[in-house]
Amino acid sequence: MSGRRAWWGLGGLVMAMAGCGPAPRAADRPRAEAAAPGPGAPGRAGAAGGSSVAGASGAVKAEEAATPAPPPKSAFAPVAQVPAEIDVRLHPVEGALLVSTTDLMTLEGEQMGSAVGVLKDGKIEFPKRLHVPGWGVAVVGVYGRYPDQLDLIATGTTGRTGVADHYVLGAQGWVQRASELGLSFTGVARMGSSLVGLMGPTMLGVPRFIALRGPRVGLTITQAPRKEPCRGWEAPLPYPQAEILSQAFGATRDGTALSYGIDCDGASALEVWKPGDKGATILPVPALSEGQIPDDARTLILPGPGEGEAWIVDGGVLRYQGGESKEIDPPAKGARVLTASAAPDGTLWAIADGALFARKGEAWEQAPLPDGVKAQDVAVGSDGAVWVAAGGAVLKHGGESEAAGAAPGTIPLQKGPPPKPKPNRPFPEPGGPKCPQNLVVLYTFSKTAPDDYDFPLTRKALKGRTEFSPARFVVTRDMGQRFFAAFVPSWDLAKKLEERIKADVKGSTPQIVCAEPEVVRELKLDLKTGEVAR
Repeated sequence: MSGRRAWWGLGGLVMAMAGCGPAPRAADRPRAEAAAPGPGAPGRAGAAGGSSVAGASGAVKAEEAATPAPPPKSAFAPVAQVPAEIDVRLHPVEGALLVSTTDLMTLEGEQMGSAVGVLKDGKIEFPKRLHVPGWGVAVVGVYGRYPDQLDLIATGTTGRTGVADHYVLGAQGWVQRASELGLSFTGVARMGSSLVGLMGPTMLGVPRFIALRGPRVGLTITQAPRKEPCRGWEAPLPYPQAEILSQAFGATRDGTALSYGIDCDGASALEVWKPGDKGATILPVPALSEGQIPDDARTLILPGPGEGEAWIVDGGVLRYQGGESKEIDPPAKGARVLTASAAPDGTLWAIADGALFARKGEAWEQAPLPDGVKAQDVAVGSDGAVWVAAGGAVLKHGGESEAAGAAPGTIPLQKGPPPKPKPNRPFPEPGGPKCPQNLVVLYTFSKTAPDDYDFPLTRKALKGRTEFSPARFVVTRDMGQRFFAAFVPSWDLAKKLEERIKADVKGSTPQIVCAEPEVVRELKLDLKTGEVAR
């Protein structure tokens, strides 16, 4: 998944769219001796080599300070510089390393909201053929062979709701194969001869599978009971819902499909489809997302070491094995996992607090990076090459070729502070009669929309509808995203406003949530004329 549980914040509800032991206590540490041994002297103070006597006076010379041990040598070498001030995601495919970014970029005089680049001759290039259409598009993953057989999945936005997009690479660029309103990709898995994606609803509805390549798999999503409460909704449910609100999707090496998310009771759970089965089994799993987790931490399901095993990454790490899941120790005490990738042999490479770790078997081992730089992303290719984005560069270790893409020392590495964890977002609830403040989210700003945009289509739909006068129309901001919304005093009025906008504004998907976000600007609408009161 792209981003930290995008649906936990207001923005996600509307457009959603890893063992070191604890440090020893003071009492457990070796006691300091009266005088430290000299360099190379293994015994106590006063042992051979521990001190020396000079002159008839017998004065003891002060020992020179021991030379600090050099930092461990890193196996990773810089292979390319990352363009200045750009955070990249790594996508190793057959024949190339691709990168993606959602930062606004200007390339060859053309401004874009998302770009895909390719590592070539020690540089990351962004050819026009790889420019992703549209604005506000976040690349979830790229799969296949470069340059003639690639699938790209992304989550974009119409400005009002999220869109799950599937592209294939053609001779002239990306060609759209599917575009699904109100959905976002939670993951992709290889199942037999099929490449399968799972699309989850940005707020309401039921996830569904899509075969990106190969035959359909025919798996059935477990439906939530219609006459029982589910994730805050009171019975009966006003909309069809799935038992598991998926946050991540993946598969084991033997083809067992897994969807990880929140069940109707608000607890963490797995939906499991075993090979040959169409229906799924629901399994409870330990909760991993307590405490502070960075907003950009990713929720992932990755193949594990064994045929029927998987890693589940969500701030912490679970190991799924034999139909059960078990939480494993973090890579370091108190560390939270930002992202991870699995090697062909099942080794889990993870980033936690800017450090890189590998877990194979039952223990974590830290992998030192050059100059102690902080890692932002890690990805392992099918040939076993481990790629890391760190210090303003792309680093590489292993794989079919150890050759670096640039001469040693030609790529300066940037040292910077590790990313600071941000407070975890509370789980927002859907609106309802018992909500103290219902908010109808009407419009999601695109990145290019001006701050003073006045929403002409919405105003036209509300012209003459004075029954909505009690509503307070505002521009709000949540998790960096702006929205046009309305605070309404009652549930009945909220439902009427939702239905009016949905009926009169083509392509709109207004949502009612129980929230009080930051208000950036208030719009005083004259509902008689449909104009903004000045």
